[in-house]
Amino acid sequence: MKTKKFASILGSSLLTLGLLAGCGATQETAKETQASQKEAANGLAALPPLKEESALGKPASVETLELTPQEIEKIKAMKPFIGYSVHFGDIASEKVIGQAIKETVESFGGKYVQTDAQRNLNKQLSDVESLILQKVNGVVAIGVDTAAFGPAVKKLNEANIPVVLGGGPPNQGDFTSLVDPDGYGGGFASGKALVKKLKEEGIKSKSLATMGLRAYILTCEQRVRGFEDAVREEGYKIVARGQADTADQAQQEFENILTAHPDVVGGFGVYETPALGMEAAVRTSGRDDVFVVTHDLSDHLAQGMAKGNKIVVFTSSQDLYAEGKYKTLAVLKKLAGGEVPKYVTVPTLATSPDNVKEQYKTVFQKTLAN
Repeated sequence: MKTKKFASILGSSLLTLGLLAGCGATQETAKETQASQKEAANGLAALPPLKEESALGKPASVETLELTPQEIEKIKAMKPFIGYSVHFGDIASEKVIGQAIKETVESFGGKYVQTDAQRNLNKQLSDVESLILQKVNGVVAIGVDTAAFGPAVKKLNEANIPVVLGGGPPNQGDFTSLVDPDGYGGGFASGKALVKKLKEEGIKSKSLATMGLRAYILTCEQRVRGFEDAVREEGYKIVARGQADTADQAQQEFENILTAHPDVVGGFGVYETPALGMEAAVRTSGRDDVFVVTHDLSDHLAQGMAKGNKIVVFTSSQDLYAEGKYKTLAVLKKLAGGEVPKYVTVPTLATSPDNVKEQYKTVFQKTLAN
């Protein structure tokens, strides 16, 4: 009798546990369904704030780096020797930045030397040691790995040589200033341009996607956030985020996004190479209602826009010469005893098929080839 009673109680308990487990599973499924429905309605949640921005503070404008007459006098008397440590010098953008640094230094009677790390961090650390031995007065540097460039910054600190950086802050050491393109502003302008194009075309869907980098670069992260903020202001939503470092990777990623989200009508490539891959994906799809915007300019992109590219409709071009000039002014201002903001952003250039030839000439200091 006791055995039967125990079995009955045990069976009842197991049934209760089963029902509770079933209820729990049902509740979890319901939560997942609600989350999916919310995502479908509102898109992906906004990206988190960037920790570097809280440390750097609000960026100053390039006007803060203009030299006073007294500073100019000091610099001309000093005839400074400035070194430029570049991560990879054999690309068009770095050649223009290097040209701007050289011409700015020489305009004050100074000397200029450049080292090329050829994408090798260890070589770049050796390059900085070489610049110290050459007794440069200041250094402008764009690191192979901006965070891992810290040991080089410390060596410059020990030699009492001011350093102005591009790309992002290092993991250690004190730098004079970080002077970079306005990534957030450039991404924001690209977002507004895409929305304008979609409205002009009468496209009703408000689903968009982004293509960021697999590698982490501060200014690229800022670009994506600027784009997303701009389109959300206009009532659009981000339904997918991809990552790619090459055009081929971006093409595959964007093809997958267009298949999984057929309502996507536009996308942002974090710089021109992923954008060209996204363009190829749109062509492969055969759709004529998907448009791409991006950041930066290249020969390939500029030529395509000049010839009437119907897919990539806008880019926020880096003003490369201005970037090199203001990096140089930051280090010269420091040498002259002036006050230099910790973080300065250089405005980008709004570029469309209508003005691409003019903007290309500004960016690369030469005429676009046919």
